[in-house]
Amino acid sequence: MPKQFKCQNCSAIVRYDPSSHGLKCEYCGSVEVLEVKLERPEEHDLFSAPAHLGWDADVKIMKCDSCGAALASEGKISGKCAFCGSNFVKEQKPNPDIIRPESTVPFKIDLNGATQRFKRWLGKGFFRPGDLKKISRLQLLQGIYTPFWTYDCSAHSDWWAMSGYYYYVSKRVKTSQGWRTTQERKVRWVPSSGSRNGAYNDVLIIASKGLDEGMTKSIYPFELYALEAYRPEFLSGWLAEEYSVTLPKGWLKARRHVESREYQQCKFVVPGDTHRSLSVNTTLSDVTYKHMLLPIWVAAYQYKKKTYHFLINGQTGKDRGEAPISWLKVAAVALAIAASVIAVYFFAR
Repeated sequence: MPKQFKCQNCSAIVRYDPSSHGLKCEYCGSVEVLEVKLERPEEHDLFSAPAHLGWDADVKIMKCDSCGAALASEGKISGKCAFCGSNFVKEQKPNPDIIRPESTVPFKIDLNGATQRFKRWLGKGFFRPGDLKKISRLQLLQGIYTPFWTYDCSAHSDWWAMSGYYYYVSKRVKTSQGWRTTQERKVRWVPSSGSRNGAYNDVLIIASKGLDEGMTKSIYPFELYALEAYRPEFLSGWLAEEYSVTLPKGWLKARRHVESREYQQCKFVVPGDTHRSLSVNTTLSDVTYKHMLLPIWVAAYQYKKKTYHFLINGQTGKDRGEAPISWLKVAAVALAIAASVIAVYFFAR
């Protein structure tokens, strides 16, 4: 049966409240505190069938035709996409076959805290337009539980390279002061090989279609030791995104990350003073995964018909955003610098 979360006092709809870690009624103010369940999530074999499917809650899904993101909510969803600001959104049936998240980091930053950070960020930067501060409407900010995969694995890497050892030979050179002896460095190249083992825990891969991966990484890290068991109460009054990066595609990204890390680690174990032609063959085993939701505040705002984004890590408060540049201010500074250079030149004559 679909789960309903209503106030125990007045039966109004309740919303998850980050400050109390509970379900708060916006009408009578009562709070039902939720027990903190810090549990180490179960690791699942990559090739096994998922144990739990669906949201385990009565949710509505709004799909954006512009960016492709699918947002889930237990209540009414805005007719505008929280990620790109597009109005081309439509409701669709929830996908019963999605892998259910088993762990969550609940929001620690509430709307007031997120709004203050957004306003403070808007006011930073000399080269931003002066009227940018006016963009501070609360409805711009949306708290979204964002889908992530984490992967664990063991790695074994065999490597081959040419190790270079420096040696020096004396060389006579003629200078304006006469002949002198210098030491010329040369390299003796010899083949080398070896192997190493590595273990990787919680390689984090964002599964969102609405958020830019590079920009999202700029608000890392998330403190995954604070993961709690997933429960639909955390979604009450909040948005959650269905994953768009599937489990196999997420693993391909994680695999590339691990192989890149292994290549870098092998660089450090090649003997000699330098090396070249490094080749690494990495074998991965014991691959497991977890599906989790992590908290991110998102603002998609427009300035002169162009969309910009601002993100806040809903757990730590770390933020990152895109902002327009006032080219009038840039030109004014450039002219001032040019005028100063000219003035110095004439006074120095």
